[in-house]
Amino acid sequence: MFSLGDKYVIGYDISTEYSQISFWSSADEAPTTVSLTSGSEDYNIPACLFKRSDVNQWYFGKEAINFSEVEQGQLIKNLWEMALIGEQVKVVDSEFDPVALLALFIKRSLSLIKNIKMEKIAGIMFTVPGLTKRAIEVLEQVVEVLDLANVRVSFIGREESIYYYVIHQQRELWNHDVWIYDFSEKYINGYRFYINRQATPCVAFVEKYETDITKDTVNKDERFLETVKSNMEMGISSLAYMIGPGFDEPWCKDSLREICRNRRAFKGNNLYSKGACFAMRTKMVDVDMDRSLIFLGKDKLKVNVGMQIRKAGGESYFAILDGGVNWYDSKKEFDVIIDEGNSLEITITPLDGKNARSVEVILEGLTSREPKTSRIHLKFFMESEDSLRLCATDMGFGDFCPTTYQLFSKQIKL
Repeated sequence: MFSLGDKYVIGYDISTEYSQISFWSSADEAPTTVSLTSGSEDYNIPACLFKRSDVNQWYFGKEAINFSEVEQGQLIKNLWEMALIGEQVKVVDSEFDPVALLALFIKRSLSLIKNIKMEKIAGIMFTVPGLTKRAIEVLEQVVEVLDLANVRVSFIGREESIYYYVIHQQRELWNHDVWIYDFSEKYINGYRFYINRQATPCVAFVEKYETDITKDTVNKDERFLETVKSNMEMGISSLAYMIGPGFDEPWCKDSLREICRNRRAFKGNNLYSKGACFAMRTKMVDVDMDRSLIFLGKDKLKVNVGMQIRKAGGESYFAILDGGVNWYDSKKEFDVIIDEGNSLEITITPLDGKNARSVEVILEGLTSREPKTSRIHLKFFMESEDSLRLCATDMGFGDFCPTTYQLFSKQIKL
């Protein structure tokens, strides 16, 4: 049974135009999404700030838009994109760090969760459209600015939030492919959730399909119908979601009829933040997840990394990094004693078990010593989704062999 006492986990979705916030306590059966209007599904928080010209006063979201229409000052939009670019932003007569502006918006928007104090928040999962290396840097800086003491914070991409949302629905809904059509911003984006059941464990994927269909496209329904038909030919589909305000207007009659043919369909717009809530709960608490299924998205490490070690007189495999986890969370440090020579052998095995390979790492210039008298501190971490960095430090061997602190570094392409 999931339990965090009286604390909450939060799923926070960030995008160019809107943000959404869902929260979940152990007493709730499912996450709740913050609504800007009581009793409605008004979930989209405009991702903007407004600063008045005459005083140091800031507003966010809908209030920012409202004040920009009646007060002197400046409305700042595209907070997420500006933070990714990283250039100073001129607001009225001053310049501001774009990450600080994004952090201010997030801090103010978290106040929309009524009756929950910060000390009651156990974890926050941020989900963003593209979890690039730069996006991770920005989110880490935001967390530092927010000073989230005693709060566990993690990041996932949209694809992974979709995965967690889908698998927490009734199983019969995702026995086959699931399609998500997102019309939250300028373009319609399609996401396909599917499972490779031939692998052990089964591997789930969420792939993104961009379209050129915009709000201004002529004959949108006809164009979207062609896209839907093409998508559904990829495999048997049992479920589809249509999310985003772009679907609020009744323009897609024929395409909607095709989506609903022989499958269930739902409309809504809080899938990402709820998915982030499910992900945070799974990350923090050992719930009853289906261990026969793993998610393999573009943000995941797609190989197992290990090495053969001698232990208790025999050789055994020592796991260093496990495939299937977020590449940016994949890191490990430990000490080894080299039998002889100046090299290490690393084993890299794809998750499908095929084409495993060994990589020899030579510690050039390592002080020559007697066998089994070189203690090396190893640090493994991922620099990107396909680049592993190994750092090795010579720690000597007690009083017999002084520590030299020689540092060796090697990049290993996966």
